[in-house]
Amino acid sequence: MADPQTDEQLLAELRRLRAAARLSLELDHRRLAHIDSPVVVEAESTRLIYFGVAASAAAWWLYGAAAGLAAAAACLVLYLTLGRADLRRRVARRVEERALGDIVLWRRLWRFGGVSLNADGRRCAAPDGNWMQLVRDLRGSSTAGERGRGTARGGDHES
Repeated sequence: MADPQTDEQLLAELRRLRAAARLSLELDHRRLAHIDSPVVVEAESTRLIYFGVAASAAAWWLYGAAAGLAAAAACLVLYLTLGRADLRRRVARRVEERALGDIVLWRRLWRFGGVSLNADGRRCAAPDGNWMQLVRDLRGSSTAGERGRGTARGGDHES
């Protein structure tokens, strides 16, 4: 394909490069867990908290204050370990399945930040990096590396 490519074509190329293991996607889970993140579903974390509150209240009601406090402590430990790990997996899956397949969501995610692309010793981090140029460079280095395309390390895709 001749340059310039559309952003949809470049996103498809990004998916192809990831499938070929030429490019990796790094997620900043702290940033992506923010309530304004386009890939977070706040109900996922609140339902876990509601479950903990309900379990603690039931233990308190049925078995007394000590059992209720013990249940609250156990629910907190479970949330901080298993619950957060589950939330991270869900966000990562949402980025993989939805954001990399939908250019509108990918643009929103890139503007929001919390993702970076790594390839050939270069790191392109959202929102300041230019992911489209990085993909063009990687595509160019595999198809026209002999002609000198895609070999420059500079440009606005580095951060």
